[in-house]
Amino acid sequence: MSLLSEITIKMAEVTCFDRLSTEIILEIFNYLLSNDLMFSFLSLNKRLNDILFHYDRLLNNIQIPTRNLDFSNNIFQLIGSKIQHLTLTTNDLKIPWDLLPNLRSLTISSAIPLNCDHFHLILNSKQFCNLKSFEMKSKIYSEEVYHSDDHIVEGTAFILIFYPFNKLKSFQYLSTISPFQTVDDISGMDISQHLESLSLKLWEFETVYFIIQYCPNLKELDLIVTVIHPVKVNEELDLSNIPLQKFSLTMNDTRRSSLMTRARYLYITKFLKQFSETLISLSLNFCGEHIISDRQTEKMNDTFICSTLEYVIRY
Repeated sequence: MSLLSEITIKMAEVTCFDRLSTEIILEIFNYLLSNDLMFSFLSLNKRLNDILFHYDRLLNNIQIPTRNLDFSNNIFQLIGSKIQHLTLTTNDLKIPWDLLPNLRSLTISSAIPLNCDHFHLILNSKQFCNLKSFEMKSKIYSEEVYHSDDHIVEGTAFILIFYPFNKLKSFQYLSTISPFQTVDDISGMDISQHLESLSLKLWEFETVYFIIQYCPNLKELDLIVTVIHPVKVNEELDLSNIPLQKFSLTMNDTRRSSLMTRARYLYITKFLKQFSETLISLSLNFCGEHIISDRQTEKMNDTFICSTLEYVIRY
């Protein structure tokens, strides 16, 4: 028996909720998640269904269960047009995207890596072009590329993020498995005019120079970095026109293979100096023992750190 048939049969059932006024029912529903409402009340009776369907906010934030995807696909037929925020915890991305015309926010958080070909089902869908927010917390792989080139697979997959026809204002890629490798050799990226917030887990800090030049209106940048190499940056690369207001940097070198020397700290300072006119929020997390002197025998003192930050603020 299909879900639609089950709902039709149960429409005449009476529950204790029917003794309550609509106002009280709404107060109760406001404390529940969309998933709770969907699985608990959607098929009880006509009155509760009418309430759920009348107030769009009650069913606009759905998380797809890891199992029983057939049930989820049936749900899409019923409330797909009301879903604005969708969270996927499965690596099965073969869902009917055409039933989600009003989708504005998508979060993918699967512990199992995603097949690159399946991932493109999302990127090439009409709904993706209308997204305002996209959060990716899963690793991407390709069956045709050896695992050592996974960073190329990831870079190629995310080229479509930086396309002018996208409406994304916020993009987050914080893979729980491995950081985003260097993408300097990836071609095909374009200006993303709408992007205002960017969160990335990078292997090398230098990669941000390549990416940020495609985000002329970026206001918030959150980075988790493993390695910082104080290399000479292209002097012609001017980022001062980017209206960056908030910057957060966290070192993710759990093996302590890349110590935070004075040279590396000054390298970060030079990057921040380009946004001294607009930057109003700064967070630097070097995990304490990362910060050492050039002699690698003593920690840099607070005076040096404070004076460096003061230089960024003043100049």
